[in-house]
Amino acid sequence: MIQSNLNGLRHHREDRVSIGCSVPSPERSSDPPASGRVFSSSGLKRLHREELGGAYTLSYVMVIPMFMLLTCVIVETTLMLCAKVGTTYAAYSGARTALVWASADDRWSTTEDRIENAATKSFVPFASAMGAKGSAPSQSEDYIRAYKSFANDPISDRSIESKFANAADRLKVTTSGRPATHDSDIEVTVEYEFRFNMPGIGKLLGEAGSDGDYFFPLRSTATLQNEGPKNSRQELGIGYGKLD
Repeated sequence: MIQSNLNGLRHHREDRVSIGCSVPSPERSSDPPASGRVFSSSGLKRLHREELGGAYTLSYVMVIPMFMLLTCVIVETTLMLCAKVGTTYAAYSGARTALVWASADDRWSTTEDRIENAATKSFVPFASAMGAKGSAPSQSEDYIRAYKSFANDPISDRSIESKFANAADRLKVTTSGRPATHDSDIEVTVEYEFRFNMPGIGKLLGEAGSDGDYFFPLRSTATLQNEGPKNSRQELGIGYGKLD
């Protein structure tokens, strides 16, 4: 009787152990589903109902548009700063041309043409080669030849012509007028319409133009003192102070 009780207790203990260890874990197939099953109607419905990784997808969808917008803003503002450097250099070139030719030529209108020409040529390297709507001026041929004589790895002639056309079309040059005295200040102001290349950024940072494109006005002013001769004859007295 004692032996039968021990046998029964042993069997009962084995049943408890087997019951506690016999719960199988669900097995998942490591093989990826076939593409045909995923893109079938039942596969798409199952994918739509699947919530695994939903939290990661939501944060990705929320962050990526803002990240792309920030990247586009950084690119556009960098190009804008480069163009701003160009307007500063163009304004200085125009002012330097003005103080040289103010006393050399009695026709101020001709001097203003020289000022605008100098400012435009100085700004060509900073101008955009995209979106040129006009043709390049005739001076672009001389500019291209001079550029190729100094550049080790020159860009294409078409790109230079597009840059020249944008500079001539979007750059506005104004002056303070003929200097009154030999040491009066000459002021040259250059304004450039920086056109945005990426859609959407212009609506945030720029203003709409007459043609529907968005732009940001960049303005620079250079002021230099006139270096004209002091005598009334406007001559330096050394033989080359005045052009005939």
